[in-house]
Amino acid sequence: MKHVFTFAILVLAVFAAGVGIGSLMSLQLPVSTTAMNLETSTASSRALSYNQVQAGTSTPTEPLKAVAKTQDLEGPQERPSPSNWIKENAITMGADGVSFKLNNPQWAILANTNSMDPVFDEGAHLIQEVPASQDQIGIGDIISYNSPLGFSIVHRVIEIGNDESGWYAITKGDNNPTSDPWKIRWDMVTRVTVAIIY
Repeated sequence: MKHVFTFAILVLAVFAAGVGIGSLMSLQLPVSTTAMNLETSTASSRALSYNQVQAGTSTPTEPLKAVAKTQDLEGPQERPSPSNWIKENAITMGADGVSFKLNNPQWAILANTNSMDPVFDEGAHLIQEVPASQDQIGIGDIISYNSPLGFSIVHRVIEIGNDESGWYAITKGDNNPTSDPWKIRWDMVTRVTVAIIY
């Protein structure tokens, strides 16, 4: 009987220690009150995309409240779309597949950054072409360019202009809240997306 009592005490002690350790492990330590900027990017073998992520303080927020919105009866709004890079006479369709003619085609495999969701993400394949001049690039085109961060970014052109340094484009990931933080010059542009394969 003495051994059964000792065994029961031992089991309770182990259980109590486990609960104590589990409670300690679930504690959330206070987050620093200073906001941090974290940049994340991932590389792939042929191309990649970039997404900047903001991390801030851990503060309580108010509960979400429903906001009534008025019905938009005008329907879809016009938005800049990519230029017509592949002409109809360059596309051949047959029972055995589809082919099209491009000048200097390139293939891009994407990293999982979510910056261009829902247009494309990791797993999609981009067919790209090397543009001959800056005049070929239009607002709405999706370009690859060499960023000042040292890797390639694939984002949509939202603005084109000229300043004291010449031609530039402003780009933005469709799923990013803000545009990329620099002007893209012609010598930074590497390719233009002409087809997306899912």
